[in-house]
Amino acid sequence: MKKLIYTCLLAITALPAASQSLFEKYERFLTEPRTYTCFRTTEALNIDGKLDESSWLKAVPTEPFVDISGESFPTPKYETTAKMLWDDDYLYIGAVLEEDNIKAKLTQRDTIIYYDNDFEVFIDPDNNGQGYFEFETNARGVLFDLILDKPYRTGGSFLIPWDCKDIKLAIHHEGTLNNPTDKDKYWSVEMAIPHQAITWNFENPLKAGNIWRINFSRVQWLKEKGPEENWVWTPTGKVDMHMPDRWGYLYLADSPVGSRIRVDWAPTCPSSIYKLMWAMFYAQLDAYAQNHSYQQSIDQFAITDKEREGLPTGTQIDLEASPNLYRISVTDPNTQTRYLLNNEGRFWSEKISQ
Repeated sequence: MKKLIYTCLLAITALPAASQSLFEKYERFLTEPRTYTCFRTTEALNIDGKLDESSWLKAVPTEPFVDISGESFPTPKYETTAKMLWDDDYLYIGAVLEEDNIKAKLTQRDTIIYYDNDFEVFIDPDNNGQGYFEFETNARGVLFDLILDKPYRTGGSFLIPWDCKDIKLAIHHEGTLNNPTDKDKYWSVEMAIPHQAITWNFENPLKAGNIWRINFSRVQWLKEKGPEENWVWTPTGKVDMHMPDRWGYLYLADSPVGSRIRVDWAPTCPSSIYKLMWAMFYAQLDAYAQNHSYQQSIDQFAITDKEREGLPTGTQIDLEASPNLYRISVTDPNTQTRYLLNNEGRFWSEKISQ
């Protein structure tokens, strides 16, 4: 009898997991990415780390950083915010990191900077989830810059010897570096990334109206031997920054910073379609990990009304797949647009003829 009751309890316990919809199962990876409208600077910026020019003072800061894993995780001990500006030559990034004991040990470029407390920038200028750039710095202003051809989860590799030519970087300390006997306030980062250095296999991305994917991370060692804290602008859902689909959206507005013009924009893909496609992507990752084969039929995803809710009327969902490759396509007949996502995490769209 005890064995029978135990078996019944196991079956009852398993029911919620079996009945989970895609959205429920991958909820942590499907929250709405944050957005930022980036305006043009109205003056030449002196890259000294102080963020005290008129343009910086007018720029709106991001929301305070949160734990990388998202909701229900602790609020970071120290506040971090970022700002962005642009002109025809540079994307400018400024960040303020509260800190009561500013410290940094590493001094050599392209060492693993997050062994110190650090600030990190990730950018995907053509918004396709493939090649992207990473920049890290500590409170000394030591830079670690690299290119990745695609995310690690799909076999990506990195290129550390790459240096971002003509990048400008400066740090300001409101306090004293490596002096634990006093109480500091913050350190700030000012960075100017030239578009020539990140124009890689695509046209100049620094143009009005363009939408980039971008995210920021702060690694903080609250204890000498860790574990480290990971605080970010847009949470990815787990301790992994290499998820470009989870980064925020950056829109380059063709207006001077501080202008009163309302800028209305939205990501190019409707959120309902984007959310469904990436839920299917994560389901495919799990399927391959468990079975060494991707799902090859739409029916295997068990898409419910929950996933279909909010989709444009007449939306068509298709899958082309083999055990080792797949391509998801979702067609919005209202805009005559087809959105595509493959097993490498490459995301793109194309217009279709009527």
